Amino acid sequence: MTSFQSTNVIVGAGLSGLMLSECLINRGEEVALIGPSDTRVQTICTWRRKDEPSQYADHVINSWDQWQFSFGDHEQTHFGNCFIYEALDGQSLKKALELRLARSSSFARIVEPVEHSRQIDNGFEITTKSARYTAANLFDSRPPEFASNTLAQQFFGIVVPTKCLREKLTHPKLMDFTLPQRFDNALAFTYILPLTDDTTLIEATLFARSQVPYEQLRDMAVEWLTANTDRDFNDDIILYDESGCLPMGDVIPRFAGNPIGLASGSARPCSGYALSGLEKQLRRLTQQNGYSAVSNTPYSKLSAWMDNIFLRVLNRDPRIGESIFSAMTHGLSGDRFAGFMTDNFTGIDALRLIATLPKSPFIRAVLKNDN
Repeated sequence: MTSFQSTNVIVGAGLSGLMLSECLINRGEEVALIGPSDTRVQTICTWRRKDEPSQYADHVINSWDQWQFSFGDHEQTHFGNCFIYEALDGQSLKKALELRLARSSSFARIVEPVEHSRQIDNGFEITTKSARYTAANLFDSRPPEFASNTLAQQFFGIVVPTKCLREKLTHPKLMDFTLPQRFDNALAFTYILPLTDDTTLIEATLFARSQVPYEQLRDMAVEWLTANTDRDFNDDIILYDESGCLPMGDVIPRFAGNPIGLASGSARPCSGYALSGLEKQLRRLTQQNGYSAVSNTPYSKLSAWMDNIFLRVLNRDPRIGESIFSAMTHGLSGDRFAGFMTDNFTGIDALRLIATLPKSPFIRAVLKNDN
């Protein structure tokens, strides 16, 4: 078996592994990235301040300065004066990062999966089918284990021609609760994104203590489509699909080295949005020499406290989430809502948010930690 040595080895060639590779290369360090290329279709959404240029301009699918929510008896539309909601082509972004990295003489790319990794004296050892690597620093982006009290945010989305819909959407519908709840001890809603003039993403999303077969979420997305079209449904309508599962709470890294990506808590626990968290972790890495910065939570203590209270309430009774989101979206402006979702809010903003929410479950959550 051939042996190689590198200062930094990164396991996992998804977005977090690729972005960390570029960050270290820009610091003048050498990197070996190990793992198969991530060629999945992936729509990545985030909020961005209007006055800050996007560093992903070449990969923006669409952006909007308003977004909507549909509840059983009303709709709520938010307008962003300071923030926009942006959809990125994750597949395109990952391809571009692979190409940029390949031009660096300090970058080595190994597409084999890792079979084993472990800590050794003065570093780490990583084994693939054909080679053994040693490194001073190891970063691992493979999926973590969810802690016992962590809710799962599971989703399955189908992309269909916009012309299939009875009514063309002009801005995202981030939460649509018009379909009946169908899962026990869980909260389900539909997320609809007008990606382009010609394509629309319909995504069934579930907040639950345990996962369900993805086929059930696909059926829910199809049900929303059939309720909003005048056409008979057949599978040929679906252009492509995407799916995944995100942690809403604590995670447990499963491998040696510094965890990155979801394994390091880059996803905001209350929402699952991860890109802005990953960006914060990488900025901290460039500002200090300690490599553990990329594995520390990127979110403020205020966000952590708010998320903990919210998730404690949701864990006790996931179905109450609809009334929570209804009150939150009604009581906050678009900019304040986006600010909360991106960890750009103050203690005063937190009090304003708390004032909009159902009082009884949140008082119990504050006074009693019964996760």
